[in-house]
Amino acid sequence: MPEVNRHYPALAAAAARVATAGSPAVSFTVTHFGSGAGSTAIAPPGEEHGIATETLSFYLADLGFRLHTWPSRLPTLPPGGATVRRVRTPEDNTRIYSGTVAINLDFLYDTARGSEILLTISHDRWRADYRDTLMLARAYQAMTAATHAAGVPVLFLQSPVSSFRDAPRRYRHDGSGEAPRTANALAVRMLAGFEDPDKRHHVIGEIAELAAELGMGLQLSDRRFGKVRGEWWTVLSMDAERYEQRKRELFSWAADGVPDTVRLLTFVGPARVGSTAAIVSDLAARNVGILAVSEASLQQLAFINLVVPMAPARRHRSSSSEDGVCPVDVGLGLVARDCGLTPRQQVHDQHRRPGDEEAAGYQVLVTGPIPLAEDVEPVHRPLWLSWEVPTEAGDVPEATMRLLGSDDRVVSVRLDYLRVRALPGGRQRGRAKIAVALAEHLDKPEDRTQVPPALSLLCPWAQREVAARLVATHVPSRAISIQLAWRERWIGRTSAVV
Repeated sequence: MPEVNRHYPALAAAAARVATAGSPAVSFTVTHFGSGAGSTAIAPPGEEHGIATETLSFYLADLGFRLHTWPSRLPTLPPGGATVRRVRTPEDNTRIYSGTVAINLDFLYDTARGSEILLTISHDRWRADYRDTLMLARAYQAMTAATHAAGVPVLFLQSPVSSFRDAPRRYRHDGSGEAPRTANALAVRMLAGFEDPDKRHHVIGEIAELAAELGMGLQLSDRRFGKVRGEWWTVLSMDAERYEQRKRELFSWAADGVPDTVRLLTFVGPARVGSTAAIVSDLAARNVGILAVSEASLQQLAFINLVVPMAPARRHRSSSSEDGVCPVDVGLGLVARDCGLTPRQQVHDQHRRPGDEEAAGYQVLVTGPIPLAEDVEPVHRPLWLSWEVPTEAGDVPEATMRLLGSDDRVVSVRLDYLRVRALPGGRQRGRAKIAVALAEHLDKPEDRTQVPPALSLLCPWAQREVAARLVATHVPSRAISIQLAWRERWIGRTSAVV
């Protein structure tokens, strides 16, 4: 049984927030982008001069999500524990939702005690077909079911992400032992709040069985002394032949081809152990595929963001007039109607709906259908950015991306992921994953040996330049901490040069 005092830091933080705000509720905005995604703004929509307590952005194939949360200014709880509405927006490709939800003070977990799990389906650049989306949904269901059975919360889960594999010997000249990665591959990265070692072993064992059955690779965050985030221990290597075999056996009935139309979904409610498992289990029972997912807990609120493919037969029979907010059970039925990939759905218990127990009080934000952009971009390499600066220092990710885009070695820059937290004392701390495509002569399909040297020169240069420009705007150098690296593990081992 976990020690009770492990909850003290999380309980103290929650109590301080409630006391400061005067309300045990959190307000939020969720923005769905149908195109033109990639904003780094940490101010909620309509409040350009305001700063959200937490900001999370996730972008993929020119669409994505941006979330902002802050303590509610209302002195009382919202009716029924939650109020959510859609905000009118002038842009046809953008939907903004805002609301307030009462937090769950029983959800107290310290992310510092969590463990990360990386499940790899493919090392190639992300582009899933209909059967891949069903395999991803199956993996997502199994991972969340394992954590729920052990009473373990999912604190963060995302796909696609940058996969990891042990590098061949030709890349060990710099001592890192890591090959250049693809920015987005068909892989799932999960952070779970393990506090009991026995539960950790049980969950990892369940996921290892799943990986072996489906031919997926499995890596665990290396927890040995001196190791940092981004260092992985390989448990199972990916078996591509086994994966393709199981995909054909399980989903031979699914349509051929790659999805070209999707819906964007956000499930939001008080963070609770088992809520994700209940929702994903219902979707899997209805044969709803998943193209992408970004799940996170922000200020004791759970946000489950999904990109789901429209069923081929429904692509031209649904309209965006159905966009909006609905209770979780109604939303799941709507999604099953438009996105269930076959009428042969499993029989699920109509007497035990997600909204009755684990996902009680959850709302679904629905946007779409949205056309999915074709993948015509060159291969992008991930760069990890970490910073802590005064709030008035401005937008560090935007400045970094603008600087990278001005370099002749780079032909394309995009933002894949961003998470920022406002700190006491007028400071902000954040992490981001920025993807860059190098010039063709540096990143050739038949020869990748020039990629590590190019990235090793690009990252320190951009890091120094961004810090120097902040100093030029009268931000004290001692108040600036910026780290940019193409190896994620270096974020925990290097400091800014100013």
